[in-house]
Amino acid sequence: MGMHVLGISPVSEQGSCFHNSIWWWRPLWQYCEEIAPDLIPADNLGHSNDGWELEEYAAQALSDRLTKALVSGETQRYEERYRARLKALPPEICALCGGTGRRAEPPATSPCLLLCHRCGGTGKVANFETNYQFSIENVQEFAAFLRDCGGFNIC
Repeated sequence: MGMHVLGISPVSEQGSCFHNSIWWWRPLWQYCEEIAPDLIPADNLGHSNDGWELEEYAAQALSDRLTKALVSGETQRYEERYRARLKALPPEICALCGGTGRRAEPPATSPCLLLCHRCGGTGKVANFETNYQFSIENVQEFAAFLRDCGGFNIC
């Protein structure tokens, strides 16, 4: 699933569309909500792609806020904390083998057990949350989009 953020009144090509996969969008939007609670209503639908809008004034102000956070180093510190939190998450039990590290190949009655190809035989996989990524570069691109979009909606 991807998020297409479409400029309402773009003043440049850069402001016409911003795209992120769900894995990149959710952490980016969460960051925006954290640094701009006065611009983004608490009941916003920014984590879904059903047409939610942010008006031009708020989009421009959000761009300014993100740019200020980038220049001050706040975004870099956030990224470092975000990555450290992901790294500290415990692994999860592999759903394919149930944590055994081995799985039966069809037919299920076969005596041959093989190493699980998902977990490599460890019985553990990375925590699901580690799929969600955050980067300074993504924030920079979104701030540039916001500067020229004239407001946006998420499709």
